[in-house]
Order: sequence, then C-alpha cells, then structure tokens
Amino acid sequence: MSAPAAQPSFRGDTYTEGDTMTTTTDIQPSATGSAPKRLRGPRARRWGWRLYGALTGLIALIGLVFAQSMHLTGGPYTVDERYPFGDAERAYQVTVGFDWIAYAILFAAAGVAIRRSGSRGLWALLGLSLVVLWFPHVFIGAAMVLYGS
Repeated sequence: MSAPAAQPSFRGDTYTEGDTMTTTTDIQPSATGSAPKRLRGPRARRWGWRLYGALTGLIALIGLVFAQSMHLTGGPYTVDERYPFGDAERAYQVTVGFDWIAYAILFAAAGVAIRRSGSRGLWALLGLSLVVLWFPHVFIGAAMVLYGS
C-alpha cells in the first residue's frame, strides 16, 4: 500500500503522482491582486540589445581599421623609432587596434553572460566600462569641434 500523494503547494515543492514527478513553482500574488508591472517592455529591451550590438560592432570595426594600418618593416628595431609594424606612431595605432578588437570580444561575451544572469549591477558595470572606453575619444572629438582649428 503506497502513501497518499502530497498535495502541490505554491512554494516550489516536488511531489509524485503515480509514475509522474511534478515540480511546482513559486507564485507570489501581489497585494493588489494584479500582476507585477515591468519597468521596460520587450520593445525597449530589443532596442537596448540593438544599441549594445551596434556599439560592440563599432568597437570591433575601429579595431580592425587600426590593426590593418600596419606597415611591416624589417630590423634592426630601435625604441621610439622603428618597430615591426612601422614607425612609433603606427606601432601604437596597431596595438590600440588589437586592444579594441579584444574589448569587442570581451564586451560581446560579457553581454551574453550578463543577459543570462539578468543582474542589473553587472549591466551597470558593463555600461560604465563602455563609458570609460569612449570617454577620451568623445572628449577629444568635442574639443576639436569646439576649439580646434
């Protein structure tokens, strides 16, 4: 004789009926009896992902442009004069280009991981890192427009 099956509750319990195992999920009714409201709808999330994807793609594109500016040179190499990618300025451009490609890869991976976790704190940190990455470029561009010759 088997024991009677437990009645399902709304607290995330697992129970068995015959050969079937069922798991209930938490249901938290609100105080007013209506469903909780979201701050943003699916359309805002879709546009947020499009903007994030566009920024990540732009970062990768900028990196590719700088990385392709290399002018391979033969030795001997000297500091601040001649590097394997060209003169000092060109070598700096090439290394910055590869850095931006790496940032784009990291931002894409972080975006996917954070989307799965749904942590707003991690989203805020990712947004802050994008602001830090773009700050000097926007600042220099604005200064050139306002005060440049």
